[in-house]
Amino acid sequence: MRFALLALIAAIAASPALAETVAGTATLAAPAAQTKIVGEGGVWRCSGTTCTGPADTRARLAVAACSAVADANGRVVAFSAGGTEFAAAELARCNRHVKS
Repeated sequence: MRFALLALIAAIAASPALAETVAGTATLAAPAAQTKIVGEGGVWRCSGTTCTGPADTRARLAVAACSAVADANGRVVAFSAGGTEFAAAELARCNRHVKS
């Protein structure tokens, strides 16, 4: 019984459904100065006020991807990872290093 429970916990912890790379989209307040951003999760490409690249389903890593875009190109006004939009609190964390 213990072995079965431990095996189940290990399987769930290793499950890619818990964390996966998904398509990310960032909308900038102003047109991008940098068209290519290399971050921890991969390469983001920007054109005008839209940037696209890999994001993670885990909130902490999605905020890190958003922050990389914001650090390179200024304030992000909208961000989604796998179709899930950031709330105001997540956007605030994303833009925490951007100078006004």
